[in-house]
Amino acid sequence: MAANVAKGEALQVLRSLIREFRHVKPDTSPRNLMAYNYVIEKYKENHVTQDQICRPRNAMLHNAQTYLCLLQSTRECEELQNVYRRGERSVEESARLVGLALPKPPTNS
Repeated sequence: MAANVAKGEALQVLRSLIREFRHVKPDTSPRNLMAYNYVIEKYKENHVTQDQICRPRNAMLHNAQTYLCLLQSTRECEELQNVYRRGERSVEESARLVGLALPKPPTNS
């Protein structure tokens, strides 16, 4: 049963990785990406058992989850940078943002 749970989790992580690959290059198929081919190759190498290379039992799953986290974090970081890339606000705009008004300069009349 534990093997089935790990297999299900590994499949879920693989699907999430493919989803992230689609975000990286939305205009092309993920199958055309080198990273996709590499991940699929590693999944196939570890398909029979994860114990055959004398690594911890869930080493491949851990690596895949770590890579997925990297891809998601990178995408979210780029989205945030695009939202806040405007630059600095002027003093007047910042004052209006918090509900304040700047004093008017005195006139010489």
